[in-house]
Amino acid sequence: MALRKWPTAFGAVDYERLPAALEELARAHARRALACTGACEPLALIDQAVSIGACAEALLKAVLAAIDIHLVRGQPAGLETTLTLAGRPEDPDRPLPDLWTVGGLEAVQVLNRATPADVHLPEALLARIVTVRDSAIHMGFVDRAESERALTDLVVLIDRVLAIRRTLGQAADWAAFWSPTHLDRVDAVLRERAEPVVELSELSEDNLSLLLDAAVADADPLEVMAPVAGPPGWTARRKEAFLAFHRDRALHPTCPNERTFVITVGGRVVGAARLEPHGEEVEAGIWIGRSHRGQGIGGRVAARLRELAARSGARRVTAVTTPDNIAARRIIHTGLGARPHVEGDEVTGAAELR
Repeated sequence: MALRKWPTAFGAVDYERLPAALEELARAHARRALACTGACEPLALIDQAVSIGACAEALLKAVLAAIDIHLVRGQPAGLETTLTLAGRPEDPDRPLPDLWTVGGLEAVQVLNRATPADVHLPEALLARIVTVRDSAIHMGFVDRAESERALTDLVVLIDRVLAIRRTLGQAADWAAFWSPTHLDRVDAVLRERAEPVVELSELSEDNLSLLLDAAVADADPLEVMAPVAGPPGWTARRKEAFLAFHRDRALHPTCPNERTFVITVGGRVVGAARLEPHGEEVEAGIWIGRSHRGQGIGGRVAARLRELAARSGARRVTAVTTPDNIAARRIIHTGLGARPHVEGDEVTGAAELR
């Protein structure tokens, strides 16, 4: 049976061009959202909110369709959706098939499952965008300040999605996405208003030395490793012990007993995080260099560790700190979602994952 074309706002396209068509739609909505900034006409604000949400969904579906076109199917999708996406419609004379495709939040979840664990798109980022869009569509409610924040969230989301596309070997040209007309403005948004990108990368021999450099420059040895006899500070013996510790645990060639991640902020190594399994639960740990503390990085990393623990099949995630470490206690509570419990010289927290 011959392939039917997919009807889009820019004309009908062949099925193999669906990812490119969705990206073109995302670009158009992104530029439209920027053009509506500062508009006084009421419907222009609704247009902006709609375009912000439509851009995010179209771009996410473009990435999924480029991996496998069937990834854009929604949960209720039946035979007709499957056949249509495969280019083999059940009824070739029916012009507009009844399709179920993923929504925006589901698209983030599917994308996170389809990409490596160290590549992640926060669901909360899209959730804020969807809230603004839905309020505009369903209630006509638009708050100018909320729309501006949603536009900033969209710029950050696009930056993150293009980074994910690069890891997947897909085309991801930031400048081409925005065009010269808008490039200076969105670059300024990333510099001035967006949160720095916090990423977790699996520890490897390639980045182990970078982690040591970050520890030496920005942390006390007792904050990041077990005690080693000798004078205080980062002696040669302590540096060797730091490397040996990680090579014997996360980097053990045959039986690693934990997963360790290098934390980067804006591409710079600032600390490490770990997940150590113990039966049905997994213990989380984080250290961050002193010059990057108090910036909310720990909470964001802890939330990511909780997601990774859940995806590993663990039933609960735990963490341990000391009573005087107020920052760590806050991270246990807000990041892991566990209530800290003080017992003697330890503070523990445990959060159920399922």
